[in-house]
Amino acid sequence: MNKSGADSINGLVLIGGKSIRMGQDKSVLAYHDKPQREHLTDLLQDYCSTVFWSVNRHQAAELADVEQPLIVDTFDNIVGPLNGILSAFQVMPDAAWLVVACDMPLLTAQSIHALVAGRDPAKHATAFYDSDGRFPEPLLSIWEPSIWPILQKAIGEGAYSPRRILMMNDVHLLTAPNNRELVNINDPAAKEALKHQQ
Repeated sequence: MNKSGADSINGLVLIGGKSIRMGQDKSVLAYHDKPQREHLTDLLQDYCSTVFWSVNRHQAAELADVEQPLIVDTFDNIVGPLNGILSAFQVMPDAAWLVVACDMPLLTAQSIHALVAGRDPAKHATAFYDSDGRFPEPLLSIWEPSIWPILQKAIGEGAYSPRRILMMNDVHLLTAPNNRELVNINDPAAKEALKHQQ
């Protein structure tokens, strides 16, 4: 895969959420014999120039000694994944960002490959339809540099939903090779149910 030049992509693993429903940090849950944040980093390495962890300030202090590039949430008034995406563009506005949420334990290289192969850099973003097949899935998607001013305008207007931003703009939508890989595991019941399905 292309990891350099004008079409290069940075990876952004979103681990800065509060994990309130799960009751513990979702990024350290081990579905694949290692913390989920490390598993996703490994998945993205082949497709990205650099893989960053998107973290909140508390995590940044805890991870200060970890040899992993971090991007710290910088928008105090924004709760949720948009903070991580905005903070990434603030650090590198000319980069494209392959964004992955840490709560997709079924995600494999198959979906990452399909997303990167299907990327259209002429659009503001490339995303799969979500697990219901109806709307863009913002938490497994590639955000192009051209969307940065659109994001700035959106937050100026109080629009903080990444999905809605994708729905309202010119993005390239793909059908995921396996919708099941897009499922989010957000609470202990879903985590327990997943054990019995595997």
